[in-house]
Amino acid sequence: MKKKQELVTKEYLDKTLDKRFSEQAKVIIEAVSEAIDNLSVENKKEHQRLEKKMDDNWNNMEKYIKAQEAFKQEFVIMKEEIKLIKTVIKEKLGVEIRAI
Repeated sequence: MKKKQELVTKEYLDKTLDKRFSEQAKVIIEAVSEAIDNLSVENKKEHQRLEKKMDDNWNNMEKYIKAQEAFKQEFVIMKEEIKLIKTVIKEKLGVEIRAI
């Protein structure tokens, strides 16, 4: 039993612990690195998903704005046409058409 106790020296413990701590550190670093890589991949996917949503929303807004612009132009044209129609009716029939 004395031999076993003599084998366990400070140097032996230091070497053994250093080796084990080094192995554990490597395992921890690999695990953390893998977790960061996974987060990075998930973040890229989320970023792409959000970009697609933003593009879709932007396209919808552009369509809406174009539709509103077309409606506005049509409204201005109709307003001018109605003015002309009122003028012709007043000249030809002598009747003035106006809102209340």
